[in-house]
Amino acid sequence: MEYRDMKQMVIDILKTEDAQKALQEQSRISGPGGFQMLSASDRENIRLAIKEVLLSPDARTVLEELMTDTRFAGEFAKAVNKENKQIHKDLLKDPSYQQDLVNVFKGPEMEKVILDALGSTNYRKRIVTIMQESLQSPMIKLQMYELLRQAVREELNPKNPARKKEEGKDGGEESGDSGGSNETDGEDGEAEGS
Repeated sequence: MEYRDMKQMVIDILKTEDAQKALQEQSRISGPGGFQMLSASDRENIRLAIKEVLLSPDARTVLEELMTDTRFAGEFAKAVNKENKQIHKDLLKDPSYQQDLVNVFKGPEMEKVILDALGSTNYRKRIVTIMQESLQSPMIKLQMYELLRQAVREELNPKNPARKKEEGKDGGEESGDSGGSNETDGEDGEAEGS
């Protein structure tokens, strides 16, 4: 049988009434959204069947085997990714979950893991690299320059009145000493001048 003959036969079969009914039934089931075209009772039956399979003790081993298949596990992860993210976002808003999370991080085992990670040579090298890269940024340089200028201004012109009084006392004693020195210098200057 040639390709043309085979093609014509398939087209003729698809044009029959039985073929049209089968195609309509198939499109009703798989439709544009997959199971969206199913009736409510069909959806409920599917939901119950999935629930029964997932909760049965025998299904655990089957599910574990399925999850070791990388292709299936990847497709499954893609299918539940959006819902999984939403669950995590909702959990982070839950005060009791937040408290549990804080308690986990406060635990001695987690503290040790974090301190070990922060103390590692690779982490320290990475921090140094990040700091060096950051310090090369013109924005960071400008911010540091402004902070240094502000610190120098505050040291030269302190705004704290109590500090001014303390410096005034220290400054008065020093100026008294300098005043005496100036007088001596002045006398020596006059003596030299005469």
